[in-house]
Amino acid sequence: CSDRRYFALALGCRVDELIFRLAAAYASPQAPAVLARSAAPCQEVVMPEVDLLRIPFLTHYAGDAGPYATAAIAIINDPDTGPNVSFHRCLRLDRSRLAARIVERRGTDTALKKAPSDLPVAICIGLPLHVLLAASMAPEPGVDELAIANALAPSAVVKCLTNDLLVPAEAEFVLEGRITHRTVAEGPFVDLTETWDIVRQQPVIEIDRITHRHNAIYHALLPGLREHKMLMGMPKEPTILAAVNEVARCVNVSITPGGTSWLHAVVQIDKQYADDGRRAAEAAFRGHPSLKHVVVVDTDIDLYDPHDVEWA
Repeated sequence: CSDRRYFALALGCRVDELIFRLAAAYASPQAPAVLARSAAPCQEVVMPEVDLLRIPFLTHYAGDAGPYATAAIAIINDPDTGPNVSFHRCLRLDRSRLAARIVERRGTDTALKKAPSDLPVAICIGLPLHVLLAASMAPEPGVDELAIANALAPSAVVKCLTNDLLVPAEAEFVLEGRITHRTVAEGPFVDLTETWDIVRQQPVIEIDRITHRHNAIYHALLPGLREHKMLMGMPKEPTILAAVNEVARCVNVSITPGGTSWLHAVVQIDKQYADDGRRAAEAAFRGHPSLKHVVVVDTDIDLYDPHDVEWA
């Protein structure tokens, strides 16, 4: 996940077309096919007993709280809005328990607060790039990220063994369990900005069943580095594109690694009027409120080349 070229290869398009593929899938989700359990690669092997120590959670830095799963997406079901798919770093506590960083007031946290008891969850590790991209998006409540993934490329799903959640059939590992209302200290951990995130009390997840593919491949994202940045920043580019297109003719958008792929963006426009640049900059901040710095360039600038952008 460390370069736009790899995402372009996965989606069969050019690098400068990625934003439009993401925008089209975001606008037109497609419900995925549901496979029979016997046909789902992610359920080829069912562990006879839960043992998270058999999965190579990694301690990435000397100061980490412990071994983490960093490429884990969690699938839950909100009783009001339906499925929600999102990234959560998961700290392994012991053979059957995890602690997950669940950001306040977002999908998983909202659903957990509604749950009178434990909230069923499926944690998937080892997924195609288009599924990781979809899981990084933040669509309106009621839009299933797995349907966005399926609009990007065929992404069949299968029902879990211990609950009714649907998971990507191509996943390498699936950890079926329950997010509890009990909490434990989680962190420190290196975040997107390459700085240490603080210790918080976060929910404990009890794992009830583990399934995986034959010869499963464990995927890890390097915290704070290019893989982490690409997956955080790229899915926000279509929202900036849409916002700028309301006020100017937007050609492309790049959220830049130098701004930790979250805080800085380059917006490319086909300028028609004298104040298009100012209007485009203002719209970019509306399209991604976390932005702190935006550069607006013309169509003759390579927005992926920091030297060309700085020259402009």
